[in-house]
Amino acid sequence: MERRLSIGLGVLAIAVAIPFASGAPVFANLHKAGAELVRKIFQPQVELVLSAEKQVISKNAEGEQEITWETLEGDVTVRPGDVLRYTLLSKNAGDKSASELKITQPIPQQTVYILDSARANGAQLAYSIDGGQTYAKQPMVEVTQPDGTVAMEPAPAEAYTHVQWDYSESLKPMASVQAVYEVAIQ
Repeated sequence: MERRLSIGLGVLAIAVAIPFASGAPVFANLHKAGAELVRKIFQPQVELVLSAEKQVISKNAEGEQEITWETLEGDVTVRPGDVLRYTLLSKNAGDKSASELKITQPIPQQTVYILDSARANGAQLAYSIDGGQTYAKQPMVEVTQPDGTVAMEPAPAEAYTHVQWDYSESLKPMASVQAVYEVAIQ
C-alpha cells in the first residue's frame, strides 16, 4: 500500500513584533526602547531547520548493495518498510550563548523509530514512550513473564513516541549542532 506523506520543511524561528504607532516622538522613542528590550530578552536566537531523506537501496556494478539518501520535499509517496532519515540543524544566530538547549522531535504517526539511529554531536539522548511526558536514556516497560511475575524490559521500538537531544554545554553564538534519527514506514 502506498501512502502520501506531506513533508513540511523550513525554518522555525521565533518572531516578536511590538506594534507601536509611529510619527509622534514619544511613540518613536518607545518603539526604540521596546525593540532594544526585546532584542536583549530574546537573545540567543536558535534557528531550527528540519529536512528529510528517503533511503534508496541499489546494487553497484559489482552487484554489491549500496545505500544512498534522496532528499524529500513537498508531497512524496512512501511505502511500508521505507526508511526515512530526519535531520534537524540547530544554529544559534544570536549574539549570546544558548544554554540548556534541548531539541525534541516526535516520531511521526504511521512510522516506527529505528533503535540506535539517533545521533548528535555532543548531546545526551533520551526517549519518550508516553507521548513526551517523561524521558529516559533506556525506556523500560513491564512485561509479564511465563511464570506470572512482572519484569522490566527495554521498550520495543514501536513504543517510542519522541527523541530528545540534551546539549549540556551552551551553544555559542553562530555555532550549530545537527541531530539525526531514522524511522521506518509502517
